[in-house]
Order: sequence, then C-alpha cells, then structure tokens
Amino acid sequence: MGKGGIDQKRNKASKRIFLMSLWLPDRGAAMRARIDLWKWRLQHPDAGDLSRDEHARAEQFVFDRDRDRYIAGRARLRKILGQYLGRPPDSIVFSYGPFGRPSVEGVEFNLSHTGDLAVLAVGFELPIGVDIEEETPIDMKVAEMHFAASEFRALQALPQTMQMAAYYRCWTRKEAYLKAMGTGLSTILSSFVVTLRPDEPAKVLSCENGKADQWCLIDFDPGDGIAGALAVCADENEVTLKWRH
Repeated sequence: MGKGGIDQKRNKASKRIFLMSLWLPDRGAAMRARIDLWKWRLQHPDAGDLSRDEHARAEQFVFDRDRDRYIAGRARLRKILGQYLGRPPDSIVFSYGPFGRPSVEGVEFNLSHTGDLAVLAVGFELPIGVDIEEETPIDMKVAEMHFAASEFRALQALPQTMQMAAYYRCWTRKEAYLKAMGTGLSTILSSFVVTLRPDEPAKVLSCENGKADQWCLIDFDPGDGIAGALAVCADENEVTLKWRH
C-alpha cells in the first residue's frame, strides 16, 4: 500500500477516535465532570420520531402553541440523546421515576424550558438538574411562602433594584437541585437552603440529608431576561460546562 493510502487510513481512524471522544465520558480523568448544555427554540415541530405515548400526550394539550412546543422539545431531545448514544432518535426509550422525571440508560440529562426557549443538560453518571426561568416582576409573598426563612431575610435585605435578580437566582438554583434529586416540586422548597446574594458563590448551604457539600450549583446565562442554574451531585468532582450547538 502506498504512503497516500496509509495516510488516508490514519486520517479516517483519527476522525473515528475524535468522534468517540466527543460523546463518551473521560473515565480515566478522575475528579472531572463535563456537562454539555444545549439551547434551542421550541419551533418547527416534527413529531416523526415521537413514541406512541408522546403522540398521545401531545394530543392532550388544549392550545396549539403548547402542543407544538412539547413536540419540538421532545423531538430535539431525542435527536440529541441519539447522538450521545449512537442510536436513531425514534429508538430512544424513556423510563419515568416516581415523580415523573424521564431517564434513559447510558446517559444523564435534564430538560427545562420557559416560553419558547429550551435548555438541555447532558452528562454521564452524575445526577444533574437544570432550570431556566423568564425574569418577570416578582411577588415577595411568593418568596415568603416558598423560600426558607433565611433565604427570604437575605432577599429582603437587598436593595429593591437587586431583588428580582436574587429571587430568580434563588428559584432556579432550588428547582435545579430538586430536579437533580428527581423529586421536583413534590419536595418543599423551604426544606433546604441555597445562596442568593450576588456576592456569594452559588451553593447549597443545607439540605435534609445533611450532605450539602456534595452538591455543585452553577449559574449560566441562557439569554437576555432569563435566569439559569445547573445542579450536579458532584461530590468531589470538578464540574465544567460546555455549550453545544
């Protein structure tokens, strides 16, 4: 075989190695965990890859807008997970936990949406949760009702011009944590405490099982006027985020 043929084979092999490293976790790199973030608009719904039960659920929406957003979200979710797993989108089978959280064997993921914007977090092995919220004017009574007492006091102590950002900082961190736990809003929001002040790092301060230190909270910017937070049960793993397209 000539040199040109050998080089061509090497190039093909290197491309295969690159593609594998793109999707598979680096299991030899202890103490590191990369979470990929995907963002898209819930537009142009295509239900071709959806399962029978997803079609049935789509039909339950009263408004066309909500049905179209659901279809656009599930269809893109299937395509992205299929890339990680090396499988066709329509072959993905979801399992559901006792509180409705979807899961797929071989990958960790969590999806959140607000309006027509969706954000998906994808990783391996470590439980993850993500939440995005559109920042609209807040009602302090809602914070008083749902936040822990210390969180509400910290919110009240801030200048009024800083309260809305702090409110959504707190809310997205709390909901991301609950989604990573797999319990969602079935768990009382005031049963654990997170930071919310702009001069404090994102952190779980206390939780019911007493293992607040094993959680990593990361704020991210999904876009103008939208707050975002990621929660990872990282223990001592270093977590990094990477935006994917």
